[in-house]
Amino acid sequence: MYSILKSIRTTNFLLMLLMCLLIYGAVAMPLSPSFESLASTALFDWLKTAPLAASWWLYGSMVVVFLLVINTVVCSMESVLKKRKGRQWLLTISPQVIHAGFCFIMLAHLVSSYGSFHKHAVLYEGYGVTLASGVEVYLKKINSRVESGHVTDMEAEIFYKYPDGSISQDAISPNNPSFMDGTGLYLKKVTLKPVPAALVLFSYDPGAPWALVGGVCALSVGHLHACNP
Repeated sequence: MYSILKSIRTTNFLLMLLMCLLIYGAVAMPLSPSFESLASTALFDWLKTAPLAASWWLYGSMVVVFLLVINTVVCSMESVLKKRKGRQWLLTISPQVIHAGFCFIMLAHLVSSYGSFHKHAVLYEGYGVTLASGVEVYLKKINSRVESGHVTDMEAEIFYKYPDGSISQDAISPNNPSFMDGTGLYLKKVTLKPVPAALVLFSYDPGAPWALVGGVCALSVGHLHACNP
């Protein structure tokens, strides 16, 4: 079993199987209405209500990805043990650092599949919504610049009201979100007629820190090679 798990042939077979499942999914998803809510729902919450006939390939893909992670860990451990000696040890094990980054990114997807959400809401000036933590967020004012009939710049002033009654203010604009208790508020669109309103995306992704760790692993390898051509 150990010989199978550390084999590069196992890696190639799993990757080929995964590609086949994902290609099937790319064709099947547009044909099934059940996938319409997947973009705004955590994967495991969606799978609870999804018909097996439409989602079986996702279960298969998760099993294959899990085996790929095990294969990656075993192969990396085997390689690191063989490369324990040498003056440029960090440079030598750089492929294994990238493998670790891959594992962290897969962990990020797993965590996000349990508790993430992405919801849109239309907020009117003076009105707001309550976050899961109990903090209330209100739209205070919309600022926009219109040129030739098109909105060229937009900003929404918001304020948070905490359970203890205290208040803090912030502003959101494209590429400048606001974060509260891990939930990001992204300004997507504003309108001034018939009344000022803003379309805001509320996004919570608990796997983001792990994805950052995986990205740092990959970037560190690139920096290491740049310093040691």
